Order: sequence, then C-alpha cells, then structure tokens
Amino acid sequence: MNLRYVHTAITLVLLILICGPVSAYYLSIDAPAQVKVGEPILVTGSTNTPPPDKIDIIFSHSLNVPIEIERQSIQITEKGETTFNVTFKTDGLEKGNYKVEGLSQSQRDFSAGSRSIRVVKLIDRSDLITFTSPTWQEFEKILNIEAKISGYKENAIQMEVAKDHKTIFGPESIPVTGGRVKYELPISEPGTYEVSFTDYDGFIGKYSIVSEEKDQYHLTGPIETHEIPVASAIETDIKETVKPTATPSPVKVEKISGISAQAEVSRDNPGLFIISTNKTPITIQVSGNTDMVFEYKTSQDGASVKVNEEMGTSPEMVTISDSVSEIYLKVYPYSFKAAEKVTITADTAETISLSDVSAKAFGMPPRYGSNEQKGEETPVPVVLVLISLVIGMGVFIKRK
Repeated sequence: MNLRYVHTAITLVLLILICGPVSAYYLSIDAPAQVKVGEPILVTGSTNTPPPDKIDIIFSHSLNVPIEIERQSIQITEKGETTFNVTFKTDGLEKGNYKVEGLSQSQRDFSAGSRSIRVVKLIDRSDLITFTSPTWQEFEKILNIEAKISGYKENAIQMEVAKDHKTIFGPESIPVTGGRVKYELPISEPGTYEVSFTDYDGFIGKYSIVSEEKDQYHLTGPIETHEIPVASAIETDIKETVKPTATPSPVKVEKISGISAQAEVSRDNPGLFIISTNKTPITIQVSGNTDMVFEYKTSQDGASVKVNEEMGTSPEMVTISDSVSEIYLKVYPYSFKAAEKVTITADTAETISLSDVSAKAFGMPPRYGSNEQKGEETPVPVVLVLISLVIGMGVFIKRK
C-alpha cells in the first residue's frame, strides 16, 4: 500500500475531526457588566435555533463551585430569529462576580461567534453604613433613620426611601454630622421601607426598616368587657355588684413528640427549614425561650401563612391537613433584639433540616450550601479518542 495515500487520508480525517461541521446556528446574550445590589439584571438575547427548542438563561454565583440562583426558559416556536429578554432580581445577594449563561435544552452546538456567557459584577458598599436606629420599629407615623457612615468626611449624603418599589422620599441630600445621619421621616402606614444611600462615588447600599403596628394581644393579652345593667347596680348591694374578676389561668400547651431540629435564629437571620413527610395531617410545633413566629408554605410558589398566636414562651403550633410531601418554614423571634435557639418538632415528619430550597421558596439567597451539587466528571472528548485511533493506525501501517 502506498504510504503517501495513507498519510493523505489520515490528514483529511484529522482535519475533518478537528474542524468539524460549521454550525449555522447562533445564540447571543447581553447583560450589564456592573449592577448595584438590589437592582434587577436585564438580560437581552437573540438566537436562530429552530423549533422545537428551549433556551435556558441561568443566573449563578461564580464561586469555586458555581451556585445556581435562578433560571428562566425561552420557548422557541418559530423559525428564524427569536429575540428575548429576562430579568433577574438581586435583592439580598452578596457583592461579587456572577454569571449569566444561555444553554439549549436540545444541547445544540452554536457557532463560534456566539456569545452565550456574560459576567456581571454586583456592587455593594453597604458595610460602610451601620444602622444605630432599630430596623424593626412600632408604627407611630414616623420612621426613625439613624446611621453611622464609616470614614465619611462629607457633610451631606443622598438618601432615597421606597415602599413596595415606589419612592416615597428623595432622592434628596440630607445632612451628615460627624459621620452620622439622623432623620425622622413621616409615614402614613406600616410596612417594609427600603432606605438607599448614594455618595459621590456612587451607590452605597439598600437597607430595610420594618414598621409594624403594635400587637395589642402580645402586650396586654385578650381584653374582656362586661356590661352591668344600671338598674341592677342601683338595687343590688355594692358589695355584691362589684366583684373581683378572676384572672384566667394560662392555657398550658403540651409539647408534641416526633422528629426535631434546632437552630440559632434572630429577626435578621431567620431559620429556613424544610420538612418532608409522607403522612398527613401533620402537626408542627415551634418553641424557644422567647416569643417565636413562623411562616409556612406547602409549595414553593404558594402563599405564606404566618403563625403567631401564643404569648411569651408558649410554643406555636399548626396542623396541616393538605396532602403534601414537603413543607417550607421560616422561623424567627417576635422581638427584633432577640437571638435564640429554636426547636422545630413535627409528629409525622420523616426529616427536618435547614435548606436552601426553603430559602428560595421565601425569596431569600442560599446560605446553607444544601443545593450545591457535585460536578460530574467531564468525559474524554470523542474527537480526541478518534484522533488517537487514527494516529495509532498510521503508525501501525508505517511499521508494516
């Protein structure tokens, strides 16, 4: 056999394997290089991949092991170019580098000119500001804003206050004295207020202050009123009419038995639990050394139900009769100043654990690392295997 033809054939095979077929399909996405924490990331893109297909836009934190935060899918239904845009929220995320990536669910290979990955840097200088006023306040028609700005030499700073994503104050320059801000903002209703600060170097950070109405039940207990008929009071002896009211004995709530889990919680650092069960009804009890509050969901996208019926250290309890396999809990003390160990008990639960799945259900960033998955080993590319086989064949023929 003529070795020249063999080498020519090998060269052609190698060229085909290395170059491969040129894809005519592309995917291009675009996103801002920098975004302030708390502001949305707007991703735009276009592709000419044919239907049926879906393009997943994945938003993840670029760490040693990337942590996926959210993904959104674009359905491809028509031939030709498809343009799209998606938005990712950044509320509560840490500053740092994040990644936005586009992938085809049909695992289609796109042309070399495609730009399917964008790096987005989240900017946050919020650690410069420390609030000295409570971030939970009783509603008295005034929002008390007091803060210390580390290393701040200017005599004014720009402040903006929003509620339900609507600006109610500013942006307006307010005075700074000795690196401290003190401002009383009139408000008309309770709720969560977002306070943002900006200086000459740009955005500093966004901070939440919760204004809640005074809970009369917690402060005074239930109030009972008794009407005394006037005529009866006149005709009856005073000693018999005015009788001391018996103080009702507090109802003692017995602790239930079942699987339990514990965690240190505070108002700023709630415990986020997931309970798995294959048997309902299920009774859940939350107890601690202070007045505890918990919220629960029976599905990730469902409504949150708040439970806070007991006073003092009496355990909070709820019974769920719906046919569910997972229940998501958010647990924290009633007092903003408290930081206590909480115990979660469920009578028919299989497991109770802290979980980032629950964090996602309540719209909070991951904190426990329970969603991280081990990366799969990357298989040896088929092209390299074929090249090795062809080279080996050529060597074998040459020796012969």
